[in-house]
Amino acid sequence: MHELLLNCEDANRRKEVVEHLNSNPHEFEQLVDTIFSESDMGYSDEKRIVLNLVDLLVPRLSIGIIERAIQDPVPKIRVRGLQAMYRGGFDSFNPKVLEMLEDTSESFEVRKWAIHILGRTDPRGYGRVLRGIMKDSAIDIRLRKEAIFALTNEPSDTTVGALCMLLGNSSVEVRQSGAWALGRIGGEDAVNCLLASLEDEDEVVRDWAIRGLRDSDNTRALQGLADAMISVDSEYQEQFIRLVVEKRSEIILRAIAELLESQNAGVRRTAAWAMGVTPYPPAAGTLEKLLADDDEQVQQYAKRALERMGHLDPSDFGLII
Repeated sequence: MHELLLNCEDANRRKEVVEHLNSNPHEFEQLVDTIFSESDMGYSDEKRIVLNLVDLLVPRLSIGIIERAIQDPVPKIRVRGLQAMYRGGFDSFNPKVLEMLEDTSESFEVRKWAIHILGRTDPRGYGRVLRGIMKDSAIDIRLRKEAIFALTNEPSDTTVGALCMLLGNSSVEVRQSGAWALGRIGGEDAVNCLLASLEDEDEVVRDWAIRGLRDSDNTRALQGLADAMISVDSEYQEQFIRLVVEKRSEIILRAIAELLESQNAGVRRTAAWAMGVTPYPPAAGTLEKLLADDDEQVQQYAKRALERMGHLDPSDFGLII
């Protein structure tokens, strides 16, 4: 059996070997016990080979390997075991996984995968634990961010409320992650919090808020975006336009059309470009005026936008089709 296992290194024989292992579970389980009972603390080839087979084996055998791997003395082995557990969606060892998460002597990778296993297999049951990690400023910021990501699997009112509170956190990284998570969860309460985040001092937080609102299919969210795009400083309006134009919403396009008349050439240029990306026929009149704009790039983008709308013959301007 040991020699057969080593044949898994040959991709052409792997299917044959796996079929044999699945058909002879008792013999294979004895081999797994031997491999994981070795006194050698190293990352042995046999352990690596066995862990590479986890996804191909029947659940009974996969679970047996995972059970041994997550208790291995070598951190890399424990991580591989947790990754396999996550991929398979197994929750058999969640109490042990929780112990690993709470063990501050464990490596970041081990605790990270523990968070995601609990968040995937039982998000409601472990929601309180994950929210506690998310809020605790004494915990490694990387783990807090992983907990925030995992909590998107548990979109309860409690979770949304906790994420909204994060948007007032002093840590920029926490606010950024919170805005991303709320955008992924969506819902009316998330929209309220994301609208408030449009005024955050950090550009990345604002960008995630914009994306979340843009993708929400909520009329109030889109109107809030349109209003904010008109009112923000001109240096940020260009980025704002680029982030929202793909929504192809009339509410958004109407606001972009207003910015075609901006006093700032960069904003006019970006707005005209957007009209070419997502044509908005009601803006044709304003675009025609921009054909005489002082800025040559504004003129070119206006021409292309009008061409997309069928208002111009591109040959009149020497444009390449």
